[in-house]
Amino acid sequence: MLHPSVDIQPSLRAVGEVPPEHSHSDAPAASATPQPSGSVWLRAFFALARHAPWTLRVIRPLAIYFAVIVSAEIRENTRANARRIFRRPLGVTEQRRFARAVVGNFFDFVADLSRWGSRDTAGLAGRLDSVEGLESYRACRAMKRGCILVTAHMGSFEVGLAALATEEKNIHVVFKRDASDAFEVIRSQLRRSIGAKEAPIDDGWEAWLRLRDALLNDEAVVIQADRAVPGQKSRIVNFLGGRLRLPLGPARLAQLTGSPIVPVLTLRAGRDRFRVRMMAPIEIQSGIEASAAVDLAFNSVARALESAIAEFPEQWLVLHRAFEEEPADGI
Repeated sequence: MLHPSVDIQPSLRAVGEVPPEHSHSDAPAASATPQPSGSVWLRAFFALARHAPWTLRVIRPLAIYFAVIVSAEIRENTRANARRIFRRPLGVTEQRRFARAVVGNFFDFVADLSRWGSRDTAGLAGRLDSVEGLESYRACRAMKRGCILVTAHMGSFEVGLAALATEEKNIHVVFKRDASDAFEVIRSQLRRSIGAKEAPIDDGWEAWLRLRDALLNDEAVVIQADRAVPGQKSRIVNFLGGRLRLPLGPARLAQLTGSPIVPVLTLRAGRDRFRVRMMAPIEIQSGIEASAAVDLAFNSVARALESAIAEFPEQWLVLHRAFEEEPADGI
C-alpha cells in the first residue's frame, strides 16, 4: 500500500537511489567495489563452493596459503588496509599473517554459505553461542516503528540473519547482486531457507519504495553499511586511520520513516560457532535541522562500525582497497 503523505520521488532522491543531482559532499559512489585478482580464483572458488562444498575444508590450508603467495593484489590491498586500520605500517611477517587471516575468514564465510545454505532457521541459530544486546533490541522493537539494521562485511553476516529470523517475521535484506552467478545462487539459497526477502538495489527506486513501505509496516530492513555501491549517495568519513566512503541511505531512510537504526554484527567465535552483537539503537533526533539530524545518525553508524572493525580487524572481509586515498598518499 502506498502512503500518500510521502512524496515518493524527492524522498527516494534523498535516500540516494534516484540520482540525477550530484553534490560534492554527498556524491553517488562512482564505481563498483573491485575484487582482487581475485577474480579468476574467486570464480573458481565460488563454483567449487556451489558444486562440491565438501572439498572446502580439505583444501582450506593450501588455498589460503597460495592465495596470498600468488596474488600480489591481495597482498597489496590488505597491506594498504592494515596501515589504516592499525595506524602504522606492518612488518613483512606481520602483514603476511594479517593477509592470511583475512583471506581465511573470507574463505570460511563462503564455506559457511555453501554448507548451511539449505538449513532452516533453527539449524543455523543453533550455531550461535550468544546474542548480545537482545533485550535492548526487543525494547526498541516494542515501539512498533520498524527497524533498520546496519551491519558490516564481518564474520559470517549472512548466517547471522538466522538469529534475526527468530525475532522477526519479515526481514528485507538490501544487497547488490554479485558478478558471480555461483555466489548469488549460494547466498540466495541461504536467505530463502530462513525466509528473508531480498531487496536488490539494482532494481532502483522501486526497491527503496518497497523498503520504505516495509518499515512503515513495522518490518525489519538489513543493510550493509561499511561500503558504498555504485549509484548510492555516500559520504567520505574519517575512519580508523584513514577515510572511508559510506552510504547515506540508512540514515536518510530512518529520517524518511522514523525507524530506529540498530548496528548488528555476527562475529566468528570459532570455525563453526558465532556470536551476535546488537548495539544501542540510533535515533534521528527531533527538534533540529533535518540535514543535521541525518549527519548525526550517519556519524553514529560510522563510529559503531569503526569500533567493531578496530576490535576484530581480521574478521573484516575486505580484499580490495577499502580506504579513500589522497593523491599524495604513499602506501
